[in-house]
Amino acid sequence: MFSATLLAWAVLGSGDLPSGPNPGDKLQEFKAHGIFGDNEGKEFEVLKSTKDRPILLIFVHKITRPALQLLKPVDEYAAKEEKLAAHVIWLGEKEKAEEFLKRAKNSLNLQLPVSIAADKEGPPAYGLNDQVTMTIVLAKDKKVTNNFAFVDPNATVAPKVIAAVAKLLGKEPPKAKEEEKKRNADGKSPELQKLMRRMIQKDNDEATVDRVVQAMKKWAGDDDAKRKELREHAQLVVRLGYGNEIAQAALKKLAESKD
Repeated sequence: MFSATLLAWAVLGSGDLPSGPNPGDKLQEFKAHGIFGDNEGKEFEVLKSTKDRPILLIFVHKITRPALQLLKPVDEYAAKEEKLAAHVIWLGEKEKAEEFLKRAKNSLNLQLPVSIAADKEGPPAYGLNDQVTMTIVLAKDKKVTNNFAFVDPNATVAPKVIAAVAKLLGKEPPKAKEEEKKRNADGKSPELQKLMRRMIQKDNDEATVDRVVQAMKKWAGDDDAKRKELREHAQLVVRLGYGNEIAQAALKKLAESKD
């Protein structure tokens, strides 16, 4: 039955699958093991910890580089909102997940509290789909307002999630994120994206990195808009920690450059 559902979604051409409670559903309490944040080292009831604030739950079924590109800007935005109760909840075997999270703490560099669901597949009442990469649930008064389930998440969908969080809080979505969404959606600057992929190759040496930097500067030229885009793209890749040490050092210079 479930395979038929997957087939139907594939035929429809959707990149995403249903996962988690639907808008209008009442959230059910569940437990998690705190890894980073106020509940570190403790098992706690997640909904109780929200203290009746608007809720953002990010269930991570598995982590990939594109998924991190979605998670990072959402994490950055949500962490600044004191009226929001936000949690990043890892799924899977507790021991393996905890080992990974502590090993990858610096590279993930998440600001929100991170925990591991007590049930390795997530709260049974939530109906989380193990075929997706990430399920994001927003709720107010513990009633679901938005549900996002991504099979192949990336930075292009982050503005959509952030806009929903802003709406949940009664705020306007940040304009800078909308502009970033447009740039990604219309495929602008494919040459810069191609150069950046070359930049973050793990086996790059100093000479290779220097050639890519010069190509990026040549691409930007005297165009203020392109220079701004290059700085912002470099800033993003630095935050994500992609590339080796040589590439990261060069990207930091590009990110700080005003020329």
